[in-house]
Amino acid sequence: MSVRKQWTRINMSKRLSHKCPRCTSPSVKRDSVGIWDCAKCGYRFTGGAYIPTTRVGQASQRIR
Repeated sequence: MSVRKQWTRINMSKRLSHKCPRCTSPSVKRDSVGIWDCAKCGYRFTGGAYIPTTRVGQASQRIR
C-alpha cells in the first residue's frame, strides 16, 4: 500500500466519530495525540494516536 493511501486511511479513521466507553454514544472525537473526548458526557480518556482503542489496550482490559 502506498504512503499516500496509508495517510488517507489514517486521517479518515482519526476524524470519524467513535463510541464512548462510558455512555456508548458515537460522539468521541480526538482532542490531541492519544487523548479522546466525548462531547456528550464529557468523559476524557487516553487511547491510541489515531483510534481510541488499540489491540494492546483491549488485551490489557481482558486481563484485568
